[in-house]
Amino acid sequence: MDGLNYTQEFVLCVLNQKPKLSAFKDRKVAAYLLLSEIVELLRAGAMELTPVNRMVVAQVTKAPADYLVPLTEDIKKRQPESVNNYVRDAVLSVRKRRVTKIAEAICDSLVKAGYLEVDHKTYYDNQTLTDRILTQLYQDAIAKKEPSEKNSMLAILLVNSGLVHQIFPKQEAETIELRLKEVMKSDQYHLISDVTKRINKDLAGIIDAVSFAR
Repeated sequence: MDGLNYTQEFVLCVLNQKPKLSAFKDRKVAAYLLLSEIVELLRAGAMELTPVNRMVVAQVTKAPADYLVPLTEDIKKRQPESVNNYVRDAVLSVRKRRVTKIAEAICDSLVKAGYLEVDHKTYYDNQTLTDRILTQLYQDAIAKKEPSEKNSMLAILLVNSGLVHQIFPKQEAETIELRLKEVMKSDQYHLISDVTKRINKDLAGIIDAVSFAR
């Protein structure tokens, strides 16, 4: 959709519901922004997971997108660290400054690219564009063919952050949830990467870690 990837589309959906950086202080939203950017780095080969699930940033590979630089620099300061522990600590950090810095980078990149406008720290998305993204997601969920990797990742982000029920009518949200479960449980969907399947499998532990902490 207009050259955007799943992380960028997720950010537009978040800001469509609450057009402030503070939207990313919500624990689940913050966790899924970080997870989405981690998937980007893994898919691009800019980061690897060790056999014990610890993240190691490639020494000679630059971040595949400028907005990923804050995340890679933050991970480098703390590596090697597991995905679970990294996301938990970042989401629970004091005032969540680590998360908002990462969120601000991608918001600013979307402003620069013309997908967002900003005025007095309020971000305004293009409603027509956001509607097209969501329509395509739903159409992919009800189609008989295999859904795209991008829409599958966006579904993971929206469903598990809880935003899917804020954005879609109840029946449509449930349809997307059921389709996502089907896709992630079956081996017949070859367009969905092993990285995406692995992150989806590990979600329960990650979200438990950030949801029940005090």
